Amino acid sequence: MAKKNDDFFKQKKPWSEVKDELLGCYLKPYMQKILYTKHPVVYVDCFAGKGAFEDGKPGSPLIALNTMQECIGQTKIDGWSIQPNFIDLNYANDLHKNLAGYGDITIISGRYEDKIENLLLNKANCNVFLYIDPYGIKALNYRLFQDFATKYSFYSIELLINMNSFGFIREGCRVLGVSFDSSDIFEDLIEYESTKLDTNEKSVETLNEIAGGDYWQDIIKSKNRNEISVYEAESLFSEQYCERLRENYSYVLNMPLKIKKGQVPKYRMIHATNHVDGCLLMVNNICNRWQFMKDIQNNGQQLLFEENYNNETVDMADITQKAITVFQQAKEFTRLNPILADFFMQNGPICKVSEIKDIIKDLEKKDKIEVRRTPAYTDKGKPSKFFADEKKQKTEIRWKR
Repeated sequence: MAKKNDDFFKQKKPWSEVKDELLGCYLKPYMQKILYTKHPVVYVDCFAGKGAFEDGKPGSPLIALNTMQECIGQTKIDGWSIQPNFIDLNYANDLHKNLAGYGDITIISGRYEDKIENLLLNKANCNVFLYIDPYGIKALNYRLFQDFATKYSFYSIELLINMNSFGFIREGCRVLGVSFDSSDIFEDLIEYESTKLDTNEKSVETLNEIAGGDYWQDIIKSKNRNEISVYEAESLFSEQYCERLRENYSYVLNMPLKIKKGQVPKYRMIHATNHVDGCLLMVNNICNRWQFMKDIQNNGQQLLFEENYNNETVDMADITQKAITVFQQAKEFTRLNPILADFFMQNGPICKVSEIKDIIKDLEKKDKIEVRRTPAYTDKGKPSKFFADEKKQKTEIRWKR
């Protein structure tokens, strides 16, 4: 068994702040929307840890519970049901202590991969949200993610996964006998329980199960032939892993966690959902969390040029052209939100949703796009001008030939 990092929970690290903010700031609008379905909400923190750090900062369980309490206090929905669950192999006693006073919660002592299927067995027609922030990569068996989407008959299912993408590349190289100097690259790769696999067929199969296929092997072999760098290998693996998730989840986004500018991402926060609203909420969330990450990278100093979540310079002319390429595919009237989500699936969360809506507004003024709104008129009889796609307001667009 890999050695555990006993100092892991002593002090909350900056990258942990970012990923927990990504969770907390998404959960609030998620809960506000999902309660309106009037189906029970089942929340599972699959690697809950102690619930709090020794420096007094909250861990993901406290962040989630505080967010849920806030949403419950604000909702006007009757008959709501939220079932918080927390799984951890080593710290169930700490969880009971740190989460005391939060009412009806379930704390499970054991391994996520051993407990999760039984926990979800009778949750048909529920809204299920899984926060999966594992100790190492071995627990991330892709088959479970596939089964969650296809075998359980949930009303909805969303995943927020912390993928140690560079740790996977490290083990892929080890298992296939590919070496490289990693002393500087792994300097900030802080792990509670690092995965270390041997060079054998069983380890190859383990990595196949994690990745959901053997595509990673070609990436490592390309690295070995010096056709790509280790940085490109991590990027390719993350891209193809997300593509594999899209076989079962319509919308998959990822946010690289880089503490130093120009550094390879040590982790990727991956969000998977089948609901377009969830996708667009997460786009804005990633953009907002990137501001926090950017301050960490630059010690609060202002940048000369605006950058996106991937440290790429923001070029609105390029974003506009990318948006036009997507809009031109709408040869018939098409709902706004799916088109917006398609843009971000093709290009990543490179800007906020509102910025793409501004591009649409400009294209409408230039008579490039036809917009159909329902209702077409306001209560005062004036033409509607909204760009919303909700229950009471529907927007459709069509590219003009």
